Amino acid sequence: MPRFPFVPFLLLVIIMASCASGPPPQITPAPSVPLGREAIVDVSLDEAIYLAGRWRYRQVEFFTEQMAQPGFDDSQWAEVDAPATWAAQGLGALTGESALVVYRRQVEVPVAWQGKLVGISAWFNPYASQVFVNGARIEPARKPFAPYADVSTWLRYGEPNTIVVTTLYDGIFEAAETGPPRIGLLTERLVTRVLHEDVTISTEEGDADATIIRPAARHDLPGLILIATGAHGLPEKTTWFDLADDLARQGYFCLALALPVQRPSGVITAVDYMRSQPWIDAERIVLFGADEGARTAVLAATQDTRIRGVILLSAPQVDEIADLGSRPILLMASRKDRHGFVLEQAQNMAQQVQGPHQVVALPGDGHGTFVFTNAWNAARQALLKWLAEYLPVRR
Repeated sequence: MPRFPFVPFLLLVIIMASCASGPPPQITPAPSVPLGREAIVDVSLDEAIYLAGRWRYRQVEFFTEQMAQPGFDDSQWAEVDAPATWAAQGLGALTGESALVVYRRQVEVPVAWQGKLVGISAWFNPYASQVFVNGARIEPARKPFAPYADVSTWLRYGEPNTIVVTTLYDGIFEAAETGPPRIGLLTERLVTRVLHEDVTISTEEGDADATIIRPAARHDLPGLILIATGAHGLPEKTTWFDLADDLARQGYFCLALALPVQRPSGVITAVDYMRSQPWIDAERIVLFGADEGARTAVLAATQDTRIRGVILLSAPQVDEIADLGSRPILLMASRKDRHGFVLEQAQNMAQQVQGPHQVVALPGDGHGTFVFTNAWNAARQALLKWLAEYLPVRR
């Protein structure tokens, strides 16, 4: 007689149960994918519970795991309509600061979703947020664009679920085509296909490393050349990518340019290169310079009158800005950058500008491309407003 006569029977039961459960749930594929679009896995925009509404919240010095637990007592926390910018929540003084705010709410998930793939998209800031579902920390499957995660196994169907979100710098991270925070069935949805192409541009000072970022299957695009320096004056390229991706989804062609030396001749060579591209409207190109890249952008624009305008971020004093004539200029600087000195410089330079100009004071103390971390919304809104007036996309 076998030592364990019941084992074959148990195996048979397991196999039968497995067969009875049917195939695993599948993500609903997108229909046909048009030219210039791509299908991404994401939380459905149709079969979803939107998370906009009343949340309990508190600014805290430190976050503890107890705050993420369903049984945590948040009855003394205030309520606010979220997600939204901190300014809209009455927390504008925190915008741009590394202040930590914790949000909590209850969400009941339909029983009908049990056995299906259910996801969450609730990272208010994809770089500076954490998301918890019923006490479990959830890691996004993709970020920064449209972050989401499969939370099917963490949800309690037909009963309340505790959702906790933490965030820094602002109460929401605005971006094109991301969709609002929500819980829903996982599916495929269509978004603009954004292409990256690394290129090398030969300049008088040596080879410049650059990346083209553009929407697929679009032509006659207005263009921006992005020039920045970071620590020790070294050129930066990748710090532009999130902004360039966002602009590409809205119909712009971007060239993120890392010059070997900050000289205007290198920028002009890059402008000529951009004008040779088949997707670009050669007469509609602006320069966007950050930190020492701002000086380089101004000097290049004074030498090439075909450049339509200039955007400057955390710019040093550049007296040649007076030579740009009637071309429009946008100057952005953080209120607390170097105790307000950089903003004061921008205001002084604006007085020398002959054409239309605007000075935008950003929250916080960020310098250069770091403002895309701590003051993303304010910088993005100012940029898009300026572009809509002076470099609009032709639909």
